[in-house]
Amino acid sequence: MLLNIHKPSGRTSRDVVDEIQRLVYPLRCGHAGTLDPLATGVLVVCIDSATRLVPFLHELPKTYRATFLTGCRSDTDDVEGDIEQLHETPAVTRAGLQELLPQYLGDIMQVPPRYSAVKVQGKRAYTLARTGQEVEIQPRTVSIHHLQLLDVQEDSFSLEVECGTGTYIRSLGRDLAVDLGSCAVMSELARTSTGLFRIEDAVELDELTAENWRDCAQPLLSALPHLPRIPLEGEAADRAQRGQPLTIAPELYPLPEIQPPLLTDANIRVGDRDSNYIAAIEGDGELLALLSERNGRYWPRIVFPRARRI
Repeated sequence: MLLNIHKPSGRTSRDVVDEIQRLVYPLRCGHAGTLDPLATGVLVVCIDSATRLVPFLHELPKTYRATFLTGCRSDTDDVEGDIEQLHETPAVTRAGLQELLPQYLGDIMQVPPRYSAVKVQGKRAYTLARTGQEVEIQPRTVSIHHLQLLDVQEDSFSLEVECGTGTYIRSLGRDLAVDLGSCAVMSELARTSTGLFRIEDAVELDELTAENWRDCAQPLLSALPHLPRIPLEGEAADRAQRGQPLTIAPELYPLPEIQPPLLTDANIRVGDRDSNYIAAIEGDGELLALLSERNGRYWPRIVFPRARRI
């Protein structure tokens, strides 16, 4: 099962998982997308067999709201680092930002912060930075699907961003300010959605208990709105549960038609792995397995045993 947690500021994503792990023990759990300690908002926590869905959750678009302080910079690109105030930088104006934002839509090149989880020569960049080593991080391609200016003040601006996996919002605000001849650090960040998981529906961490967490859990299928699905019953469902292939031969072995994804938004970049998968579901909407088609058969690639449903 899946929990949509409203991560509080000041806690790491690992902190949240560790706390939930104590509630769901002996089941294992993990999260599907790190949030910085400064950040709040949607953190999807996967429990037991749902941990196998983490790679699929990473593919879903994420939406953020962020605020940046202008005229200053830091080694972390946010207010958690050592801040240097610069007094002679041009003002970051609404007009300047409005003109610049369209250039940041689509696939762009971005340099992650020095203090980030990006690996450099096999080590996390933040590990190298904390030891005082010079960290040279290469630019990489990220996808910005939607970018809206929410507010501009004399010393700050706020954005709403919908983006693909691997995008650093800290870097986005930094680069926008630099392009306008200034500098900026992120002061607030909230993840407002991951796919269909919305902040309005998120559960406060301090409200969860060992007795009530199951009541807050969401089904596995909610992690896969971008995959087509096929409803199975009877022998077909049993074969999928056993990991046995299903022959695609309507005259011998009738199967229902494949249903389209719930989310068909072009912003969902389905990777090679995801593009080959079909979600097999039972009549009650429970996820049985993820299938892929090969040589006239649907092969179960990942099976979610009925016996382990929570």
